[in-house]
Amino acid sequence: MARVSSIVTNFRAGEISPKLEGRIDLQKYNEAAQTLNNMLVYPSGGVTRRPGTFFAGRSKDGGKVRLMNFEFSDEQAYVLEMGANYIRFYKDGGLLTEATKTITAITKANPAVVTSNGHGFSNGDRVFIKSVAGMTELNNREFTVASTATNTFALSGVDSTGFTTYTSGGTAGKIVEVTTTYSATEVFELNYTQSADVVYLAHKSHEPAKLTRTTATSFTIADIDFVDGPYLDENDTTTTLYASAQTGSGITVTASASVFTSADVGRYIRFREVLEVHYDEWEASKSYANNVKVRFNGHVYKHTTGSTQTSGNTPPVHLEGSEVYGALTWTYQHDNNGYVVITGFTSATVVTATVKTNAIGISTLPEHAVGSSNATKLWSLGAFNGDQGFPRAVGFYEQRLYFAGTTGQPQTIFGSVSADFENQTPGTLDSDAVNLTIASDRVNVIRHLLPARFLQVLTTGAEFTLSGGTGSQPVTPTNVNVLRETTFGTSDIRPVRAGNSTILIQKGQEKVKEITFNLDTDGLLGIDLTILADHIPRGGLTDMVWQQEPELILWFVHSDGRLVGLTYDRANAAVGWHDHAIGGSGIVESITAIPSGAEDQVYVSVKRTIDGSTVRHIEFIKTIEFGDDVADAFFVDSGLTYDSTATSTITGLNHLEGEVVSILADGATHPDRTVSGGAITLDRTASKVHVGYSYSSTVETLRLEAGADDGVAQGKIKRIHGVTARFFNTVGAELGPDTDNLDRLPFRDSSMAMNKAVPLFTGDKEIYFPSGYETDARVVVRQSQPLPMTVLAIMRRSNTFDA
Repeated sequence: MARVSSIVTNFRAGEISPKLEGRIDLQKYNEAAQTLNNMLVYPSGGVTRRPGTFFAGRSKDGGKVRLMNFEFSDEQAYVLEMGANYIRFYKDGGLLTEATKTITAITKANPAVVTSNGHGFSNGDRVFIKSVAGMTELNNREFTVASTATNTFALSGVDSTGFTTYTSGGTAGKIVEVTTTYSATEVFELNYTQSADVVYLAHKSHEPAKLTRTTATSFTIADIDFVDGPYLDENDTTTTLYASAQTGSGITVTASASVFTSADVGRYIRFREVLEVHYDEWEASKSYANNVKVRFNGHVYKHTTGSTQTSGNTPPVHLEGSEVYGALTWTYQHDNNGYVVITGFTSATVVTATVKTNAIGISTLPEHAVGSSNATKLWSLGAFNGDQGFPRAVGFYEQRLYFAGTTGQPQTIFGSVSADFENQTPGTLDSDAVNLTIASDRVNVIRHLLPARFLQVLTTGAEFTLSGGTGSQPVTPTNVNVLRETTFGTSDIRPVRAGNSTILIQKGQEKVKEITFNLDTDGLLGIDLTILADHIPRGGLTDMVWQQEPELILWFVHSDGRLVGLTYDRANAAVGWHDHAIGGSGIVESITAIPSGAEDQVYVSVKRTIDGSTVRHIEFIKTIEFGDDVADAFFVDSGLTYDSTATSTITGLNHLEGEVVSILADGATHPDRTVSGGAITLDRTASKVHVGYSYSSTVETLRLEAGADDGVAQGKIKRIHGVTARFFNTVGAELGPDTDNLDRLPFRDSSMAMNKAVPLFTGDKEIYFPSGYETDARVVVRQSQPLPMTVLAIMRRSNTFDA
């Protein structure tokens, strides 16, 4: 017996994956997709084709790079290209350069020589050339400067003898670049956080550093010169240290036992003196002999009037030189502590050092730490450098900059002085630095620090929160509370805040966890997001970014080079995974996003083989909302757009040399072409042309569950005999029972001019469905042309056979 059924599949993000809490929800079988390849899930309903990626540039020398975001403001946002020992910057869709220089001539020679009066370039500089008329082979490319003269420079290795003759115009700009000490591998291990125009960087093998934006086109990087700390616990052994002088550089520090190694260069040593043991407290109306020393408020002063005098009611408070207080002159001597930085290693017991200036401007060591007769046990070694290594985690919370996860103290958190991010002065005042070690039943290396309602401390084996204890009390050195919340363990991949949740990739890199605050438990709760489609991240995820505009999407990089998306609108119960293979067999290696107008701009670094060489293209995903003109639809990868006077020759495609490209010309598809000499020739002239790799977008429904009289329809023979597909702003699509049997749907009718592009279509398409009798009964919709496609619903008419 057969039962006829008409089924509507509405694509809603919360229903894309029917697997829920370890079971199959059959009610969602007809409202979900089995496969979404290069299709985005719209939280408001429907699935739409992923926009293409626009070519922004190549990585330096084709090397592997990590992309990071730097957001000074919505208008001043940058993408950092971090490669082996360098950083370059992208802004407004292209490489950031210094002020450009005007080109007035270019020779056809080997090498090509460019004339640009007073260009100011030096040999070895990298320059970006654009807007050249005539010799267009040089446009939108970077070159190395050689053979510089006052008004000319050569393009190293460029033979322009076969190029088109230069006619006019063009500019050359020096590419902004910063030199670093991070290797190509280490840039992927960097942790970072930002405050205004400074990005703080942490890596387990490097001193914490900061990248500073000094102008819109100028950046500097330097190791952080911390003020007074942080330190390990004070020495509790019998080993003593003493310094050879109270001030200056090139002093020596001598230990009574082996303390130092050559790796300690750059490490701090802090000396402390108990003033109460050596000096009397200053008193009012007391007679003081000349050269007598007293203490007041943690400082030591020497009476230097020259004769015995009686003090008044005002104590000495200055912190340098001499000041007169009534009849007495007091000269500042030193504080109750001081510190040095090790500058040279002599032996395990002797190092050279420089006395540092502390937070209140004092650069003097305590008297009773200087000279062999004052060898002291009251010393502390710096918590960074030497055998301790460096912190791997960094983050802001409550106006403090926190570091954590050193090799020597993997569970210790170091917080700065309040509102003084590079000051780690220890103490017990509420504003002093915070130093705390997590007490746990196992070693949990801290990998990330993420500010939220509390500071989230994410480790290899558990997730903790750090706060000021009960209520809304701030964190202080004497008021800090750490609680273990969950025990998932976090990978090295930097987590993100998405809405009011933390999204992390678990330590095995195959699960994505949503960490949210739960009122019932008054703590954090972890939800596995991959349970909705656990086959997609299988194999491992290697990078992640959060795109907030125009749709809420978490983007991931898969270890096999795919781009993976997760539409994540928890407030509207819209969560759905989608898969994205990049055109041209591109391998995605890194991802980031920055604000750009109405949409966040998602950048990817894509490994490709072009003309026999391995390169990395820096590309960004075009806007989802392109308007209502099909000519503006951009659905090619690593593509470029020509938008000017009608022409049949498109140049500037050197990054796709020798590649077969897909073309949309004035809103109409065009036969594929192979790029030669950085150019292609069209069959017809066009004024707006998009050129790049083609890619297919596919929607495949789940097994049909409908029409059964006797139980469920799963496993029973079915036949779909008709389908109505509901589209929005679509041109060109194929539909059928599987990818080998698809029919192209007609979108042009007799009323349309044949010399015009087919306009965007919104509405229903009735399709005869040539399926047979089977147990699955799926519907496949595919778009393989460089055109838009949004599917709102699929209405299936089918028979289910119970007998």
